[in-house]
Amino acid sequence: MLKRSLLLMLVPLLLPLALSAQEPAPLVVPEGEIELTADEDPKMEQAPAVELPPADLFARDSYRVDPVVCPFKGDVEYEPGDIECGLLQVPENRENPNSRFIELHFVKLNSRWGKDDEKDKKDKDKKDYGLAPGKRDDPVIYLTGGPGAQVTYYVKRFKDHGLLDHRDMYILEQRGIGFSGDFCPFYSGRKPATDDVATFEESLAASLTRFSDCARNAQATGVDLTGYNTMENARDVKALRRALAIEKWNVWGISYGSILAQAYLNEDPGGILAAAIDAVVPLDRRESELYWRVAHWYQRDLEKLQEICSRQPACAEHYPDISGRIRQAIGSVVNQPIEVEVEDIENYPSGKARFFPDIVGYLPFMFLYEQDNYPGLPGMVYAWADAVVQRDEVLFQALASAASLGGFGGISQGMYNAIACTDGDAEIEARAFKKDLQAHPVLGGAFGNPEFWDRRAALCAELGMNQRPADQYLPVETDLPSLIIEGDMDPITPPPNAKAILPGFANGTYVEFPYAGHGPSRSVECAGDMLNKFYDDPTLEPDLSCVEEMEEPQMWAPLYVSRVAPRLLLLLSEDKQKLAIPGGWAGGSILISLIAFLVLTFAPPIRWMDGRRGVRAGGARVIAWLAATASVAAVGIMGTAVAITAETSEMMPLFGFVPWARYGAWCGLAAGALGLLTLLATYRARREQGLPGSRFVGFTLTGIAALSLSIFMLVWDLGPF
Repeated sequence: MLKRSLLLMLVPLLLPLALSAQEPAPLVVPEGEIELTADEDPKMEQAPAVELPPADLFARDSYRVDPVVCPFKGDVEYEPGDIECGLLQVPENRENPNSRFIELHFVKLNSRWGKDDEKDKKDKDKKDYGLAPGKRDDPVIYLTGGPGAQVTYYVKRFKDHGLLDHRDMYILEQRGIGFSGDFCPFYSGRKPATDDVATFEESLAASLTRFSDCARNAQATGVDLTGYNTMENARDVKALRRALAIEKWNVWGISYGSILAQAYLNEDPGGILAAAIDAVVPLDRRESELYWRVAHWYQRDLEKLQEICSRQPACAEHYPDISGRIRQAIGSVVNQPIEVEVEDIENYPSGKARFFPDIVGYLPFMFLYEQDNYPGLPGMVYAWADAVVQRDEVLFQALASAASLGGFGGISQGMYNAIACTDGDAEIEARAFKKDLQAHPVLGGAFGNPEFWDRRAALCAELGMNQRPADQYLPVETDLPSLIIEGDMDPITPPPNAKAILPGFANGTYVEFPYAGHGPSRSVECAGDMLNKFYDDPTLEPDLSCVEEMEEPQMWAPLYVSRVAPRLLLLLSEDKQKLAIPGGWAGGSILISLIAFLVLTFAPPIRWMDGRRGVRAGGARVIAWLAATASVAAVGIMGTAVAITAETSEMMPLFGFVPWARYGAWCGLAAGALGLLTLLATYRARREQGLPGSRFVGFTLTGIAALSLSIFMLVWDLGPF
């Protein structure tokens, strides 16, 4: 089948399909409290000895920090001094006095203040946000999402974030993730035959097998999975602050980082100046199944997307039923998965990749995370639904190839599973799924079945990853200045989740970005200035003018649908050398057309200035110039359209391009017709007027190049129809 982990990579913050129900862990005795034993109090009955955690949970922390060459060096472009990395030594489980030590990887992104380009930035600050110049002394600790999202992604994303204009930012790669001891680094690649199944039910069972294998293999190597929970993560953040000798810093957490931020506010309130919490899930999330109603929130976003589309005539005309098309696509693969032949038998031992309702239903869900995707999303949904219903072999082979190439991102799934188990999410998630299934049978059914969710709810306890006491996850009550941030169209952590935690934030301000997706404080361009100004003086009324800059997305309608990208991706995965044929074909046609365009455009004025007359060509010159111009226009328009589409999303070109790409397609068709006319006119001029050999060759090559480019575009699905 198509690897089960692909869904988790496509939607890295979705609930995993391999979590579990849990049982209470041993009671943690609060620091400073004295508990009498039976020997000290004769009225107490004898009970088996229980190993209690130390009174000072940080007693064994060494606070040892070693600098290290950044492990992503070479994968991330940066200048020396821009980024630093280190390793922090911590106990794996502070509640176990005999726990082994592990090392956590952290990154420091140094402020850009003082660089040559800061003068322009300083002027912008004064004009737009009133930020005083200079670097601030209070850094920010960023708390990552997932859980399980690896740090390299964040470094690539945040190295240009506006927050760095004035502040340093630390990112702690949480325990069990990436370079901080991923204990299941081969999660989806181990025993690939596990996923090589023919039905959706078998696929769900395979995901549970992977979950179980990961946990058992990790335990066999000495990993204490009970140490991987949000409480220990919060203690790690406190340990990092102490190890770096930072008296106080600012907190910024998104998605799972919002959960961790709430736990950290409870753990280390004296070390925090202010907090920005975005894409919120309440710390006490096990108390309400509404927080986990994924299909419910998905449907909510689809309806909001449809409302925007319906307000724009072209979108309303072409895409009147977005959610209906998704349900149609899901229904077409129920009990009849899409199956395509693939050459990669290393990832797909049977030589077949299969697509079940989960991938079909939730691939569009991924695009809802980023508001930059919204303009193309209605057209993408329709193109995706058409491809699913028609069982477009090329597209699905390309997706399978991209998955096997690791092209959809990375997440440490073992850590994801452990956190969800020990934090106590699985049982409530199972109940939420059943409600979703009742309210939204098609969308909910794409995410599993009741038997699967009940079974995976039992696995945590069977594997020793019991849920921790609920009183450790009580709602936060704090008077620390805080921004509670949400995107109005966040598909997985919507505004109602954020509003649920507001009562506990006495000095909290709710900030909702309209037309924004998951984590707008990291993705909206002006959010860096908003955060810097808030951190400068969090006691002031926050400047929310950044929110006012959000505008309704202008939908691309109709999307220019093309299969050129899947076909090229498939060639790339099969044999890079095969790209030489289309590359040479297109490249040669473009080069000759460009040279002809330049020569035929600038030669006449040069001759005029020199007082020379051109050779009589009987109209062949003009037609050749038109053919070259149409060719250059086709390439320029289409190339720009592809670039703009890819800038919004790396995956969007798999489905199509911005609407005006079709103008490039029509120019390409015109180039072919003009190229043919050029050949005819050139032959006639040679026969009737004795066109010189050099001109004959030049015009002929121009005509052939234009005709060749047009044929290329038609063959590679870049034509206007």
